This record gives sequence, structure tokens and C-alpha cells, in this order.
Amino acid sequence: MEKITSPEKIFLIHGNQELLIKETSNNLIDQILEDRERDLCLERFNMEEIIKLSGISKKNSVDDFLISIETFPMLSNVKVILIDNFELIKIPKGSNDNPSINKLIQSLTNVMKNLPDYLWFIFLSKATKEKDFNKNIYQLIKKNWRIKKFVTYDNSSPNSWVLQRAKTKGLKMSHETAQLFIDIVGNDLSDLNHELEKMSILFSKEDFSEDHIRRNIRGHKNFSIFRMTEALSNKELLPAVEVLDNQLKTNPYDHVRIFAVIVMQFRKLINIKIMSTQSINNTDILSKISLPPFLGKQLIKQASNFTIYELTNIYLELALVCLRVLIPKAGLPHGVTGLVRPIGDRPSPPPCG
Repeated sequence: MEKITSPEKIFLIHGNQELLIKETSNNLIDQILEDRERDLCLERFNMEEIIKLSGISKKNSVDDFLISIETFPMLSNVKVILIDNFELIKIPKGSNDNPSINKLIQSLTNVMKNLPDYLWFIFLSKATKEKDFNKNIYQLIKKNWRIKKFVTYDNSSPNSWVLQRAKTKGLKMSHETAQLFIDIVGNDLSDLNHELEKMSILFSKEDFSEDHIRRNIRGHKNFSIFRMTEALSNKELLPAVEVLDNQLKTNPYDHVRIFAVIVMQFRKLINIKIMSTQSINNTDILSKISLPPFLGKQLIKQASNFTIYELTNIYLELALVCLRVLIPKAGLPHGVTGLVRPIGDRPSPPPCG
């Protein structure tokens, strides 16, 4: 985690990496308060609750919030205001007039432009894009103070972060093992940190291997999906379907994530197969794909299970499922379950000549 050497008076931290947001905000608070008591100097507000209560409660929560901001701290010369769900400080779409929100935006902007010496703001949000925030307030912060964005995407692989965090927890881990760890657990840093913490209790100071991962994180929510894609890549249809059925019973709204994982897996396989049909040797293929050698060799082996015709047909099925979602009335195959079952039973290519 980046250490903030000189914290700004106003700091916005946002994105979908909850762990980094939490660690960064705690680091900022510690630096601002130094040896002061948090209970005396820190006040935390949730914008979702403030806005909700302003509409249904007899007391105006927006007014109470603004009074708290303008009140000098007792028994201290520093006051930190931490606000969760900061992106909600804006006029909702379709609402031209909201007196409470208008007052909140105007009053907060005035305080920020005339910030008292004792007051610090830390704004937190799960929003990932600038357009999710009030435009004027976001630009004001961007121009005068600091914004830190922690965003990860579905195809990102925080290999270096896992290696560094494993080292701090006393786990000796190779790049290949770290990548396998990410493939099974996922790329959410909170999940990765939690699993690394468990592994550090069991295997501190040991060389942490692939066998350790396979034996000890089978219960993780992503492990079944990992086993499903592995089974599909090895043309083991029955285990793949069983895993998929169990996964959807446990997480019935997981279709999109499972579909994305299948797409990424077969995209890798078809790219490798295309290179192999061009007489590119395995060493050169490994140098062209952005994967650790261990995983690259595994994918090369799995790609050999398919003909280019089969992989092309599978990718066509993936495209049809995508169209089925975009055009529901087109009469195309239904969802992930409609995709997985035929994967192991592709027709043979038409005879040549």
C-alpha cells in the first residue's frame, strides 16, 4: 500500500477495492491524529443514512450533519470528518429540486472553500468513475487537494501485490503459485488478503506450493468455478456440469461472473491454438501470452484437447449466449447452463474433399 507522506486537508478515496480504501483511510487518520484519541477527534457519517433520514425523519439529518461540521472540536485542536458513500452528494437523476440535497451541496462546498485550520475531510466511495460524483465538488477536490482511485477490472491479476502481501505474512510464494492463488480466489484484494491470512497461520515460513493451495482453499467461493473451467478445458463434461449446478444452487445470481470466466478461459485457449496451427513452438507461445510459465504450459496442454474447429464452435456458442442476453426475444440458447452442456459434445468437422 502506498504511504501518504503528507496528507491533504481533503482527500477523496474511491473505487471497487475495499481493502485498499480501508487501509489508506486508516493510514491517513493515523497520520493526521498522531497520538490523539480517535473517539475525541474523528466523526464518521454515512451519506446514504443522512439522505434517507432527511426524507422520512422529523429531524433534519442534513442540518445535524452540517452543524457537526461547523462545530469546533472539544478537548482537541483537530477534527476529522469521514464520509462514506460520498458519491450520493449530488442531485439524483430525474429530480430537479431537492432542497435538502441542494443545501448539503452548497453548504459543504462553502466549508471546503473556507476550510478551518482544525478541520480535515476524508471522503470514501465505492464508485469507480468521475461521472458518478457531483461534478463541481469532484473538480474542486481534484484542483486543490487529492483524489486516490483504487479500481480493478475483471481481467486484472494483482500478482505483485499477492507476492508482497504474502511476504509480509511470512509466506514464501513463487510467481506461478501466486497466479494460481489468484485464479482460484479471484482478484478482489479483500478476499486475497483474507485467504493469505489463513494460509499464514497454517504455513508460515514454509515454501507455499500449488499443493498447499489445492488442499486448503477448496471451500472458497471461487474454487468451484476454477474447477469447472479446468474440467471444461479437459473435456470433462460431467464434472463441469455438476460443479456448475452446485454453484448456481449456492449463488443463483452468479451467471454473469461464471460466463465471464468461461469466456476468458476459451479466449486464451483459442489464441494458443491459433498460434500452434501457425507452427509457433511452445517456448515462443509462452513468451507471447501474458501468463506465468506454469499456467501457460497448463493452457497449452489443455488447448491440445481441442481442434481449432471445436474451439471456434465453442466461441460461437459464447457469442450466441451474449446475444441472447442483449436480445432476449431472439430465441437463442439460454444462459450459462445452455452453454456448458453442449461444450463436451461438439460435432465433428465436415469431411474434406
